[in-house]
Amino acid sequence: MRCIAAQVGRSVTTISRALAKLGLSSLKSLDEPKPVLRHEREAPGELLHIDTKKHGRIVHPSHRVTGGRPDSMDGAGWEFAHVAIDDHSRVGFVQMPAFLTS
Repeated sequence: MRCIAAQVGRSVTTISRALAKLGLSSLKSLDEPKPVLRHEREAPGELLHIDTKKHGRIVHPSHRVTGGRPDSMDGAGWEFAHVAIDDHSRVGFVQMPAFLTS
């Protein structure tokens, strides 16, 4: 920017502001964007992305909400969300199985 400012006869701040307005304030913006490489299977059901998410089960408000220690809830447990996404069609499926209380 100093070279441009010296050749044009303006301050570095002015040149910097003008380049930022044009979206050219960093060298990275001058590089050509890399093409996005997407993988996609040819047929539905050929590749499934499967994940499991663990969630804390909330039975009723505990001592963190009410402020009273006698309201603590022990043994509430966990719930799990099972997620599957098809790579070809991007169709998603989520299941949260019912939990058993003992």
